[in-house]
Amino acid sequence: MGGKKHYNKAFVRKIINPLIRNNFDCYPLPNSKNKYSISRDDGPRIIVHGGESCINPLRRDLKNFYNYKL
Repeated sequence: MGGKKHYNKAFVRKIINPLIRNNFDCYPLPNSKNKYSISRDDGPRIIVHGGESCINPLRRDLKNFYNYKL
């Protein structure tokens, strides 16, 4: 059993892919493939851990910083 034990496909499918389609820059952090940097244009960078516990704080931050409703 290998190195992708904590990779969350559902988080990528439900959260990251729609953000990419709406012109957000979503990149996995180099030290951890399950943490993402999310930003758009020159706005603030949001760092999230790919999992269920970060969805509501991420929605709040996207609404406050970018006026984007997830």
